[in-house]
Amino acid sequence: MEPPVSRSLAPLSQERIAARGQSELAAGREQTAPRLLGIWASWRLQAYGYTLAAIYAALFVLFYRGGTWLVDREGVPIPNDYTVFLTEARRALARNLVSGYPPTFYLMLVPFTLMPYLIAFIGFQAATLLGFAGVIYLIVRRPAAIALLLASPFGALNIRWGQTGFIRAALLGAGLMALEHRPVLAGVFFGCLTYKPQFGMLIPVALIADGQWRAFASAAVTAIALVGISLAVFGIGAWAALPGTLFFWADAVLHHGAVNGVAIPWAALQTVYGIVRVCHGTAAVAWLVQGCVSAGTAVLVWLVWRSSARYMLKAALLSAATLIATPYAWGYDLTVIAIPIAFLAKDQIERGVLRGEQTMLLVLFGMALAILVRGGGPPFGPLMTMALIGLVLRRCYRDGAKAERALPV
Repeated sequence: MEPPVSRSLAPLSQERIAARGQSELAAGREQTAPRLLGIWASWRLQAYGYTLAAIYAALFVLFYRGGTWLVDREGVPIPNDYTVFLTEARRALARNLVSGYPPTFYLMLVPFTLMPYLIAFIGFQAATLLGFAGVIYLIVRRPAAIALLLASPFGALNIRWGQTGFIRAALLGAGLMALEHRPVLAGVFFGCLTYKPQFGMLIPVALIADGQWRAFASAAVTAIALVGISLAVFGIGAWAALPGTLFFWADAVLHHGAVNGVAIPWAALQTVYGIVRVCHGTAAVAWLVQGCVSAGTAVLVWLVWRSSARYMLKAALLSAATLIATPYAWGYDLTVIAIPIAFLAKDQIERGVLRGEQTMLLVLFGMALAILVRGGGPPFGPLMTMALIGLVLRRCYRDGAKAERALPV
């Protein structure tokens, strides 16, 4: 026969368990999906990340020693994007710049023009990667985040070509991280992003939708200040030549797919525009589809930032949307995709992982590796960005559905 104490405790325990479950649901906590094969343990993520990073580093050393990266066997610099940037920065200082980048871009390169080429290249990539890693860690607050960042195939592409994806991602992530509590500082970061304006088109949409007028004003003042500094340092000639140079590059790359007789494969464009051209669509059709996608994305950003969605989801959506709204982006530009993933991961840590999210993130990483192996193509970038936006919207929808069920009848 069962003891009386045991009989009295049994229903009490069930009631407490039920009450606890109801309180957790009322608090809005997500049900955590089962871990996929246990591969998401922190120590394993760090092992995967640092192993891939070591492989990237070893390959770069092999390419360097073989004379196929940075310098040839004679020690002569091999042309890449960074050699072009340094050359144009020196021309800017001589007030003889004709470039497709706003002159404000070259302000951050001026100190590196004083260094030998190899030191300048490694110093720039290391400094910007360090800043990027710091932002990712401050968003996620987990050691595994650094390892996974270093494992990014897009980061390897950025280093391969000597591009500026790290600093662009760092500025975007820092701005979104500061926006909630330090809007003026956030505006400074956003204002600095104007050196590549095609990736900041949707930021004003989000700021206006959320009523972030202090951040908006701060970004405008920062951008104007940078223009003023560039005028003082480089002169007005560079700005006067900018519109014509932009039209030349847009016509050459996006219309003809060639620059100075050198063909540019459409598959290298990681945009909706590029996908349409890969499918043999004309430039007019590609512009129409890209315009519709960009406008639709802007509406989506407006609606989500006007809603009561959690801030981490808003930040993830905006940072992902910046990649799909532009017609002009390459494989190394997808370095920025680490920012929406970081905000999504932070929300998963706080609210739980939904079923299927882990599998989708694995698929996205496989697509990223495919882009790296093919040297910048195929154009999986828009598909990856759309998938991330879908994950964010799913979490927003679940929150909205729970809020409706919690309303009194």
